[in-house]
Amino acid sequence: MSKTTDIPPAKAAGDLVLREVWRAKDTLSAAYGHNLDKLFAETSKRELKSGHPLVKLPAKSRKG
Repeated sequence: MSKTTDIPPAKAAGDLVLREVWRAKDTLSAAYGHNLDKLFAETSKRELKSGHPLVKLPAKSRKG
């Protein structure tokens, strides 16, 4: 444990990683006006431009 806080070092490091992930997510979302349709459309365009092979999985059917 740190002398300045009661948070274990591993937890503090994990929190830093989560904060960075959330910051990146919020920045990306804001760039598209928090509109998932716009974000998805741009992501699809980037996938096609990347030149990397893409996997298209069939939709799962629901039972019931």
